[in-house]
Amino acid sequence: MRRLCLALVLSIATALTSAADVPVYLLLSGERTYYQEVSAVFQKVLAQQSRAPLVLTPGLEQAPTLVLPGSTVVAVGSKASEFALSHFPDADILSLLMPVAAWEELLTRLPGPGRRAAVVIDQPLERPLALAKLLVPEAQRVGAVFGPVSVASKPQLLRAVERSGMELIHANLDGDDNPIGVLSPLVQKTDVFLAVADRAVFNKSVAKWLLYLSFRQKVAIIGFSRSYAKAGALAAVYSSPENIGRHGAELLASLLDLKGEGLKGLKGIRAWRTHYPQYYTLEVNREVAAALNITLPGPQALYREYQAVLESYQ
Repeated sequence: MRRLCLALVLSIATALTSAADVPVYLLLSGERTYYQEVSAVFQKVLAQQSRAPLVLTPGLEQAPTLVLPGSTVVAVGSKASEFALSHFPDADILSLLMPVAAWEELLTRLPGPGRRAAVVIDQPLERPLALAKLLVPEAQRVGAVFGPVSVASKPQLLRAVERSGMELIHANLDGDDNPIGVLSPLVQKTDVFLAVADRAVFNKSVAKWLLYLSFRQKVAIIGFSRSYAKAGALAAVYSSPENIGRHGAELLASLLDLKGEGLKGLKGIRAWRTHYPQYYTLEVNREVAAALNITLPGPQALYREYQAVLESYQ
């Protein structure tokens, strides 16, 4: 038994010692700016680890001949994530910058023996709710519309709204429904409206009419992207490519024990799962705020006060 324990300790120590010597393969879905931004921040943060691995960035065409069996693959975006799952089922795969619903669909369709983790782009629903509470503190009725994908998050938002002491006014919107017919009475009944992310086509259709109707009714919208705030929402909370890249690098460092924490690093195996982004960005539209007679904090105060509201929900 003593020999067996010694052999186990030695094998673990060898694995931990050699972890930094095994390359990490970083696959991008394309050349778009946001993929490059995730890649740049990911590599910069990972390089700061005490046992930083070599990061190789082959194109998807070259990857099948370069990625070694049992490697660690980081895939940025939907195309790269699907490619990694289908071509390297034995690899440990970390996906970045994907919607949670799309990632879960890939995991179901392309299972494999390797470990899987992700930092998705979706925000915990407490985040937009906290932003609504901060910027429209008198709001009592929170509006939301759910599509074919986001309807699964309705119970989570309902619980969060109830915990905050407010009421959720909601509706479902299917592909055959008239967006104006569903959204117009909904907006009229609410004090603030949360835009809940769904499929891209659904998002575009809802945003067009929601922004129009809310402007007419003087109802503030909390969006889920920078473009939402630019287009006319009062504010938005989202995770930028830089936010995702930083969290992805820190998560991988924990998973691979790149900080050299020895046996304590084995606890990181629990983190092979889907993660909401740890870091976020707030965007406000001060012209919309002025039109709604809402006073916005300055940039630094905004983050400080928002964090305080967010922590009060936990």
